[in-house]
Amino acid sequence: MGPPKHAIVSVVRRFVDDEVRPAAAALEHADRYPHELVARMKSLGLFGSLVPAEYGGLGLSVSVYARVIEELCRGFMSLAGVINSHTMAALMVLNYGTEEQRRRFLPRFASGEARGGLCLTEPHGIRTRARATAACRASSSRKVIRASA
Repeated sequence: MGPPKHAIVSVVRRFVDDEVRPAAAALEHADRYPHELVARMKSLGLFGSLVPAEYGGLGLSVSVYARVIEELCRGFMSLAGVINSHTMAALMVLNYGTEEQRRRFLPRFASGEARGGLCLTEPHGIRTRARATAACRASSSRKVIRASA
């Protein structure tokens, strides 16, 4: 039998202290996707947090998962967004998919090989005048977008 499931919280805490917090500000200011941190989360098995062990996941309880998310948010809230949208997609397959779909998708979700996400919109589409009136001009180092409402 492996270590207690709550041990993952300590592992994530060390990851956040040693790797996430030192990099978070630079990533945020550069508006850069945290590829290296996401790869590390993948290697820790976090993309399979709520996926049952029978499908290759960690099989954590929701309360332990919440503690993992708290630790990630303590370091860089964007990481919680990456993993939560993925986890919601995995849970949809787990709870509403067929057994064949579970066997096909959940091991790939758990390993991080495949990643799930969500897209939300309004019932009748997004209505905004800004997209019709936005203007963009390039400066020497960045784009400036102006929109009128």
